[in-house]
This record gives sequence, C-alpha cells and structure tokens, in this order.
Amino acid sequence: MGELIGLVTVVLIFGTPFFAMWTRYRIEQEKIRQQKTDRALEEIRQELAQVRETSTQYALSFEDALQRIERRLDTLEERVGTMEGQQIQSRL
Repeated sequence: MGELIGLVTVVLIFGTPFFAMWTRYRIEQEKIRQQKTDRALEEIRQELAQVRETSTQYALSFEDALQRIERRLDTLEERVGTMEGQQIQSRL
C-alpha cells in the first residue's frame, strides 16, 4: 500500500504541471483555430456583400435596359399605328 501512495504522490507532483501545460497548449490551439475561423467568416461576409452589390447593379442595369426596350416598342407601335391610319385614309 505504501508503494501505491508513493506512486500516486509522484504522479500528482509531476503530472499536475504536465496537465497544466497540456491544458494551456490546447487552449492556445483553440484560440488560434477560432481566430482562423473568424477571419474566414469575415472574408465570406465581404465576398457575399460584393456579390450582393454586383447582383444589385446587374438588376438595375437589366431594369434600365428593359425600360428602354419598352419605350422603343411603344414608339414603334405608335409609328405602325400612324402608318396604318394613313394607309386606311389613303384608301378611302
């Protein structure tokens, strides 16, 4: 029994500092991992903001182009209507 007490005493004396160093090492590893994750998430957020901005610009550009096409179509429809009206009057 005395040998067991001696062994436990030695393990506690030398094991406690080792456990403390190992715990500190694991905590530092976790901090580094968390920092990397935070940086990666921030980069993703920035890229997402850029994609949103780009998609908004494309949507506005598309809307503008669509409005121009609609105006041109309206103008053409008016011209065709005018021409048809003139042709009908010239036949009468």
